[in-house]
Amino acid sequence: MSSVEILVASLRGAHVAMLVSLFGTLVFLTLIAPAAMSQAAELAPSLRQRLLRLARISVAGALILGMGWLLVETVIIAGADDLDSTLAALPVVAWRTQFGQWLLLRGVLLLIVLPLLRPQRAWIAIATIVAAFALGIQPMLGHAGAIGGNVEITLIGSEVMHLLAAGSWLGSLLPLFITIGMLPHKAAATACRSFTPVGLSATVVLAGTAMVQVTELMGGMPGLFGTGYGHVALVKLALFGVLLTLAALNRLALTDRLDGPAPDAARRDMRISIGIETVLGIAVVITAGFLATHAPGTHEEPVWPFPWRPSLSVFAEPDLRGEVIGGLVALGAAVVIAIAGVIWRRVRWPAWVVGVIIAGLAIPHLDLLLVEAYPTSFFTSPTEFAATAIAHGAKLFAANCIACHGAEGHGDGPAAKSLPIHPADLTAQHLWAHSDGEMFWYLTHGFDAPEGGMAMPGFEAALSSEARWDLIDYLRAHNAGESMRTAGAWQHPVAVPQFDATCADGHAVDLDDLRGRVLRIIAVSSEDAAARVPPAGTGVTTILLARKHMAAVDPAVCVASEPETWTAFAILSGVPDDALAGEQVLVDGNHWLRARWRPGDPGDWTNPRALAAVVADIEAHPLAVTTTGHVHHN
Repeated sequence: MSSVEILVASLRGAHVAMLVSLFGTLVFLTLIAPAAMSQAAELAPSLRQRLLRLARISVAGALILGMGWLLVETVIIAGADDLDSTLAALPVVAWRTQFGQWLLLRGVLLLIVLPLLRPQRAWIAIATIVAAFALGIQPMLGHAGAIGGNVEITLIGSEVMHLLAAGSWLGSLLPLFITIGMLPHKAAATACRSFTPVGLSATVVLAGTAMVQVTELMGGMPGLFGTGYGHVALVKLALFGVLLTLAALNRLALTDRLDGPAPDAARRDMRISIGIETVLGIAVVITAGFLATHAPGTHEEPVWPFPWRPSLSVFAEPDLRGEVIGGLVALGAAVVIAIAGVIWRRVRWPAWVVGVIIAGLAIPHLDLLLVEAYPTSFFTSPTEFAATAIAHGAKLFAANCIACHGAEGHGDGPAAKSLPIHPADLTAQHLWAHSDGEMFWYLTHGFDAPEGGMAMPGFEAALSSEARWDLIDYLRAHNAGESMRTAGAWQHPVAVPQFDATCADGHAVDLDDLRGRVLRIIAVSSEDAAARVPPAGTGVTTILLARKHMAAVDPAVCVASEPETWTAFAILSGVPDDALAGEQVLVDGNHWLRARWRPGDPGDWTNPRALAAVVADIEAHPLAVTTTGHVHHN
């Protein structure tokens, strides 16, 4: 990160930390402090005033830091290089950008909070609600507010809950620290016990909403461990783990000691623990500021750092499935026993010992959930399975791979017998068990033979990364075509190749424009054949494939006339280019290839009623593709 990015992240994090402090202090005054104050009525007014002073300081800090953040963002947005140009651009950024408008709204809400900070509980309750809105604006100033669509709504909702939960817990730590220092031992213990349900509820919400963010912003576990965004998140997660440990120590050990024979020592230890927890909480919020400044993990290719990765493929193996299920059940039982030890003190240590023993016996059986991995295991092809990439990959295969793998990819090339390991049959179904990233690693680095040397050379020096991705697209398309040629069906889900088409009114469309609609793709050899294409029916879009330029004349039909598109569909169908004419392919609304018909096949798709029946069956049985590559027809 540049120095400017570090400054922005620091200002953002510190600004949010002040908002968290404000909201947490008000939550403390509303939900946590009343029971303790009732036990120390004579000290309650002074404690309340001190906490309200903390809230005012938090408002002032948030306003000052927010202004600093706005100034730095103005410098970045306007490209200003001096104070005069920055001040000149400031009103524009403040009033005409989404960032400025939301930050100004937050400033107004903070100014509204100030006169509400009065000792009366009703005023404090109103101030808490306004402070919640001020804190809840934060997603609109980050990644969630810029994504759009349903994902934006989901992320904004989860981040608002995440922030309010963080404010309720982390923002209440400093007020708890002050309260324990001011009130008598028993009242201090009551405050700690009143804090527990708020902290536990917040922890549950934080964990749940963090899962949404991991999925949508980080790209799951690969993004968590393999991207810069994920690495910052791991720091936040580690701090969060330490916070949880301290919180458990405070509740399970130190709180009860406040009522014990040495309350002064307990008070000292509790304040030290909460002080450390407060500092760590600030560090968590600052780290979140760096996360919001960093590009999301979904915008990076994750570089997997471990030699193994999780995989559920073992559940497809009947001989091994039982062992894994047994290990998981035993591990679950160990966790339940450990939790029972936390709840019932009499059996705590025996329960924990038994839990550790059971877990130790179960874990060795769970290594079946791991498979070999490479740094590129979670890379995804940047080509989007484009028709041009498939056609280019076919040329690359012919130039670089036939000698070993053979013209059809069966592993029977002229050099195959001289190799220490027989070349893989690239038309077998095992190809689909390998991710795009794994295949990219194989093509880049090759294979080592067991006796030493290379069983297959790497192509990093011979082929560019773009060429290697094109070759992978061809291998998948060719494998699918062999499946269609030999079995009459695509035995693994195959996406429709990406291509552009031109419609009768002259406008161009790509497949993303047609998502959600069933596509009928017809290969035609001439304009006369195109004119004889029967209507497809309601809800179906017809696209004609042509080997040379052809204008669409039917307003309901579009034409794709790039030669590479014709070639890609011929490969996917397992037929030579010259034999593709007359073929029809149906693509579902999620852009999976679903069915193919050729003249002479059963069920005449030139009959609208027969075609409608096939379309209805496709729509009634969508594909559910799992992460393990298995397919279920719903």
